[in-house]
Amino acid sequence: MLLDTFEALLRSLGVPFGGVLIGFALGGALFAMAEWLRRRPARSVVGTVRIQRVTGPAPPGAGPPVAPPTDPRTIVPVKVSTAKRSLTIFLRGAGASPNAPLPRARGFMAVLAASFVALSTIELVAFSALFLPYDHLVADVGGVMFWPAAWPGVYAVTSASELVPDYIFPMYLAAMASFAIAGGLVYRRVPLATHRRVLALGLILLYVGVEVILDAVFFTVPGQSVRNLAIVVRTMTGGIFLSGIVFLTLCLPTPQRVKPTFPRDSRALVQFFGTGLIAIATAGVAIVVVDRSLGDSSILLPFTLLLLLPLVTLEAFIGINRPLYFRQLRRRPLPPVSKFHPSVSILMPAYNEERWIGEAIRLADVAASKYPGTVEIIVGNDGSTDRTSELAHQAIVALQHSRGMVLDLPHAGKSNGLNGALAMASGDIVIRLDADTFLSERLGFSAIIPHFADPEVGGVQGSIHPRQRKGWTRKLRALEIAWGHYFQRPAIMGARSGEVIDGLFSAFRRKDLVTLGGWVPWNGEDTELSMRIQRLGYRVRIEFGARAYEDVPEDYQALRRQRVRWARGILMANGQHYPSLVGGTPEFAGLGVLLWFLTFARSGVRSLVYVFLGLLLLLLGVHALIDVAYLLLIALAVRAVPLAYFLGKMKRWDVLVWIPFFPIASVIKQSFRFEAFGLMGPEANHEYA
Repeated sequence: MLLDTFEALLRSLGVPFGGVLIGFALGGALFAMAEWLRRRPARSVVGTVRIQRVTGPAPPGAGPPVAPPTDPRTIVPVKVSTAKRSLTIFLRGAGASPNAPLPRARGFMAVLAASFVALSTIELVAFSALFLPYDHLVADVGGVMFWPAAWPGVYAVTSASELVPDYIFPMYLAAMASFAIAGGLVYRRVPLATHRRVLALGLILLYVGVEVILDAVFFTVPGQSVRNLAIVVRTMTGGIFLSGIVFLTLCLPTPQRVKPTFPRDSRALVQFFGTGLIAIATAGVAIVVVDRSLGDSSILLPFTLLLLLPLVTLEAFIGINRPLYFRQLRRRPLPPVSKFHPSVSILMPAYNEERWIGEAIRLADVAASKYPGTVEIIVGNDGSTDRTSELAHQAIVALQHSRGMVLDLPHAGKSNGLNGALAMASGDIVIRLDADTFLSERLGFSAIIPHFADPEVGGVQGSIHPRQRKGWTRKLRALEIAWGHYFQRPAIMGARSGEVIDGLFSAFRRKDLVTLGGWVPWNGEDTELSMRIQRLGYRVRIEFGARAYEDVPEDYQALRRQRVRWARGILMANGQHYPSLVGGTPEFAGLGVLLWFLTFARSGVRSLVYVFLGLLLLLLGVHALIDVAYLLLIALAVRAVPLAYFLGKMKRWDVLVWIPFFPIASVIKQSFRFEAFGLMGPEANHEYA
């Protein structure tokens, strides 16, 4: 009797009591996850190997090492060559932390692709048999959610199975299971921790539960608009859960604690989230307008929303924030370089760069002639086995506008060359310049320096152009720079959501680098340092008035090796610095982590979408997939305008005809990211020691 009275009371209030309980349960799970991330063990040690010069007489026992040292306390002799003399100095920590070589991840890639195709095929062939019980589950959960009222469902998934929206859920489910299989959550020779497997199973079950709840809610209101909204929400949840599965297969560095040195910047949070909401609304309206203008309401398909909505949202976000970045510059005017010209040290890490090192040093000297301050060039020769040291010394002897030196270090990787050169640097500003990168004879580096007159600026990137023009990899790199550097980077820096300033041509204050301990001996040391600088509270900028020309890989294999390193480095850096997002100052690098994660969640399935679309067409012959052609054309048009404009700014008219290939380039790069996932299992742990 009491239960009947209570149920009648709830029914009279019209409150879906079951839904309230489920909402509290999901909210509690989300809170618990955030707290788990926030409370994960962290350390104040970044993992750098600080290289320091030992002054005075030769330390006892110091001599030529039989093998590269592995103890950062080891003192080793290092030959230093200047224009006038050569001498031996002693450095503590040189050669102590070598970079690990990268194997291939063919097995991971093969298992991932085969698993996804197999699981997707099974789901699509047995679609009705599998999802008829799913429909009943949705109805049962709807009954629980709307209790004590009846579930007001108006249709179920399989009642309109010819509609493409029905296939989003199985696609993500297949992708999650495939990553679990390929990433070692099911089996691995070097086993992953048991708690990772339990969490993965829990995530997949939770994803199914969330999808059921979403359907139970959205299937209570008829109409295409509601289904489209359901697709947007489903796309977001699928990307987030898939990212969670991927991260459970990765072994990342221990998170780092960094104490900010600047006061909070709450306006950055308002700008980021405010412009983000405007961008989402703008993108949604734009897609609907295009759909209505085509007349048959057939374009607004789930895969259009899955692929096109994030792209249009990002472009709207960039379009809003890019002018704000340049407005910030106008409000904080820079002094002319004639009045602000602190001393500069150019650090060049080099390993087997005999082909380019001489010209790189000569052009750096030419750039120094256009700078009114003093300039030194320090080559950190990382144990090269060719004529790099000899040719670098010849170029140092020929310097006319700067002084320089060559350090012959034991081989240990790029960070070893950088940190060794940093130990010898004396300039107030340090410019990092790769040894195969040529400074522009006309623009040089001078325009970068005045940014450091602003005490809030901690790092500046110069503009980068491909040095070579012939070859498909060089054309695609020019497209990537036009889109990523010229179009996107000022905007995300203005919204304090920038992640990296490219290491091959960037500048910092030397005192900050010394305090932070230099660069880490991992892939992507430039991304990690950029994030660490920002966690202190510094802003980062890009300067198009300074330019360098980079060496671009000439073939597929060289490009693959480069991009796998980059992808690993970005994962490592974000794994180390994600506490900035859940800490007390998310505007200091945390917004960059968030933007990266949102992009990661979207791009993590992008390449698999096209595979799934092909299977849909092959197995089910879904007629609506003809609209994928519209999708590709719209996606291309969205990118073509800014690409063409900034290619013109770069004076790369020869690349305009390559714009249609830019989406293909994105898919190729995504395959390199997949391979990076396969190289970050338990065997990667030793890199963070």
